[in-house]
Amino acid sequence: MNQKITDDSKATKEWLDSTRSKSTRDVYLSNWNIWIDYCTRKGLLTNGSEQLEDMKARRLSTDQTEKFFYDNEMLKFFKWLQTEYVSARTKKPLSEGSAFHSVNTIRSFFAFHRYTLEIQKDKLPSSEKLGSVYTDHAFDIYQLRSMFQCGDLRERTVLSCAKDLWFRVGDFSKINRELIELAIKREKEQAENEKRDLDVVEFEITTEKEKEPASCHLSHETLELLEQYLKTYPKTEFLFDLSEKALNDIIVRLAKESKITLDGRVRFHCLRKFGITTMHGKVTEPVMKYMCGKHISKDLRTYIQRNRETYKAFKMLEPLISLTKSNGQSSNLSKQLDELKKEAFKRVAFQKLLEKIIPKEDMQKAIEELAKEFGLEKPKHIKTLEEPLDLDFFITTLAKKIEDRELKRILEENGNHNSDNSTTDSTEA
Repeated sequence: MNQKITDDSKATKEWLDSTRSKSTRDVYLSNWNIWIDYCTRKGLLTNGSEQLEDMKARRLSTDQTEKFFYDNEMLKFFKWLQTEYVSARTKKPLSEGSAFHSVNTIRSFFAFHRYTLEIQKDKLPSSEKLGSVYTDHAFDIYQLRSMFQCGDLRERTVLSCAKDLWFRVGDFSKINRELIELAIKREKEQAENEKRDLDVVEFEITTEKEKEPASCHLSHETLELLEQYLKTYPKTEFLFDLSEKALNDIIVRLAKESKITLDGRVRFHCLRKFGITTMHGKVTEPVMKYMCGKHISKDLRTYIQRNRETYKAFKMLEPLISLTKSNGQSSNLSKQLDELKKEAFKRVAFQKLLEKIIPKEDMQKAIEELAKEFGLEKPKHIKTLEEPLDLDFFITTLAKKIEDRELKRILEENGNHNSDNSTTDSTEA
């Protein structure tokens, strides 16, 4: 998106230049232009530097209306967006959610320059209330396989790379084609020298938003698609040479074409959440963060690199994210099942050990306290101390509760921010 800035004042430029990613900057710029349009219509100052000077003077006033002029103006702006403003794309005013995000953009400008706009909580909707408005659809692998069957070569290759990499759309659109070609060439040469079959391809990319390295892998089925794709499409700087909007459109089209059941908004970012959800409970959080381009300490990253933890994690996940069911070996499956059996028997043995060494009174008290802490119903199966403790049932239930809570936390940390992936107008879809 190439938007023209209607306010080129120093304060505005400094604020926009502080954003981490181009997509966020585009959203901020779009909302700021709307704010300047509002100020022009209402006879207010029309550039950021002048507004900051005005704010500085007003904050010294003892008159509450004068002192909190811009704070109160946000409420008027919020109402104007939903009643008088007309979106260039939808030809309608903004929804409550989009208006809320526009107001927050202006508040972020003042906050960046150390002026906090104070607005009573009940005057604007809470982010929790609006959170359900833009819930992303959660793809499962069977839906992705149906979508895969509806795509052409480029669309299939985009989808296959996306489910392997779990990038934000901005990072995905900027994958360098030559980097991928060199990574594939290196793996082919190593496989030939070591007289082995071709393995998954590994490489590292620094993410645009986080400025953190992401440990990346491409599966066997993706490499087969890339081999055909690279022969078919002319060489450009970027692997796919598609805009962020075009990438989003591919996912939306495949979802519609496959006629899968949807329960939320479809966008490219859903594939990042698919990866995080798939990893949850199977991969340790530091490894998952490294694979998604999230911050971890340098020492921890060095340990993960030295032990090839991300490679091991991806090899374990590869059959689970296959779009063609061709990834991995059948012998690996039986090995994984054996490991699962061993872990299950270990858990049973551990429970038996706990029952032997902990008094029943303490066990009952601990179970009731944990049930209360995690919102579980009070265990009804414990009526008297003479009855056996159904510890396996309780631990299984508790583990599921903890897993659900952790998954919710991780998903919230990795993508529930609309400003990173869409403009104000796009939220009207």
